[in-house]
Amino acid sequence: MKRANQERDDHNLSNLAANIAMGGKDGSSSLNSSRDRTNSPLNTHSSMTAAQSPTQPNPKPTEDVIYAELYNSILERRLPPETKLGENLLAEHYGVSRTIIRQVLQRLAHDRLVKLEPNRGAFVSSLSLEESKQIYEAWRLTEAAIVRDVTKTITRKQITALKKLVTEERQACEAQDIHRLTRLSAQFHMQLADLCQNKFLGRFLKELVPQTSLAFFYEVKSMPVCTKDEHSEILDYIASGNEEAAVAAAMRHLDGIEKALNARASLKKPTSLIDLLNARIPSIS
Repeated sequence: MKRANQERDDHNLSNLAANIAMGGKDGSSSLNSSRDRTNSPLNTHSSMTAAQSPTQPNPKPTEDVIYAELYNSILERRLPPETKLGENLLAEHYGVSRTIIRQVLQRLAHDRLVKLEPNRGAFVSSLSLEESKQIYEAWRLTEAAIVRDVTKTITRKQITALKKLVTEERQACEAQDIHRLTRLSAQFHMQLADLCQNKFLGRFLKELVPQTSLAFFYEVKSMPVCTKDEHSEILDYIASGNEEAAVAAAMRHLDGIEKALNARASLKKPTSLIDLLNARIPSIS
């Protein structure tokens, strides 16, 4: 029975890896990130398929590409907390060594998006409800300082880039694309962090925001409003130089998200990876 369950999980994760490789990486506004030795995974795109000719064999993905795909899948809530990430299956799917997969998982663990358990392997990290609320408290305090800073120093070019990002959020919202909207919403806040002159504040927020994707699994199923309107309001106040109004709008935005945190989570109920792949996250209307 144990072996049968393992074979089932291996098959499911193999299908999951295929799904990851095919989705979650469309073109969007870029971030000039210095969070590690690579660009932000939000801005890492795999162009191997487009670049190769039909007669060329598929090149092996790099460590950075695999890292970005798994990172974005967690950020977009395609991979729920406690999802097992098997080294062998990921290595087989991507056609790379287990050493590369292990390095990817270690990087995700450094981001606190994956936990590495001795004798058990790697799993998508999980948060308690209290930890989720603490993350939002830290986010509010940090974002208030960042919005004040950015309002004083933002340029027309930077405003244009943020407006483009808000437009992409609107398109994702209208298309009912919850995965893309989740990623773009996070990208808005991380791009504000990039513009902050206080790099310590900016770095802290850029490490914090991705973890909110884990907290999102405590949200109620129906999202009351589309975040694109709130981000547009924040940006309008920043562009006009109205520091206090910009901070107030940002706090209303984060307060609204935190209030959606549910007192109970449904994560304890066992769910197969196949079910997760086939399930649709509720629409945002």
